[in-house]
Amino acid sequence: MPEEGVRKVQAHNLRLRATPIDCVVLTAFDSEFTFLRNICGRVGIRMHHASTLEQADFLLMATEAGVLISDAAGVDCSWHNALELIGERYPLVAMLVVADPLDAPFVRDACRSGVCGVLWKPVRLDAASRLIRTAHQAWEDRLLLREESGIAACPLR
Repeated sequence: MPEEGVRKVQAHNLRLRATPIDCVVLTAFDSEFTFLRNICGRVGIRMHHASTLEQADFLLMATEAGVLISDAAGVDCSWHNALELIGERYPLVAMLVVADPLDAPFVRDACRSGVCGVLWKPVRLDAASRLIRTAHQAWEDRLLLREESGIAACPLR
């Protein structure tokens, strides 16, 4: 019986590795999105741009992305609002915050609040890739736990 569980986990991991990493990037700055898309696209990470929280909501649903990357503050929201959105509607999605060192007091409690990490500006490819892959792995692990527990889906509130 334990071997069956191991085979199930291995099959699940192979299935997930075959798919690229999809992220929704919530930022009002086209240049920031373009920069992230360009550096991360080289390492197999696809980015989808949302300028507003409403667009992020739609893209998370449409793309089934496992990672939401949010600016510390945007046009219509802050990282707090983005975290609230995924907590209510996409509880398996992992979240990262992009912040300038000057934003440090504003994002100080991000990780304690449920954010997986902070991408500090200027964003470096190695740090961004590693943190996005870690957040994606958290999403994959949550999917696996949900699957193993027999829960069909997390309910929307």
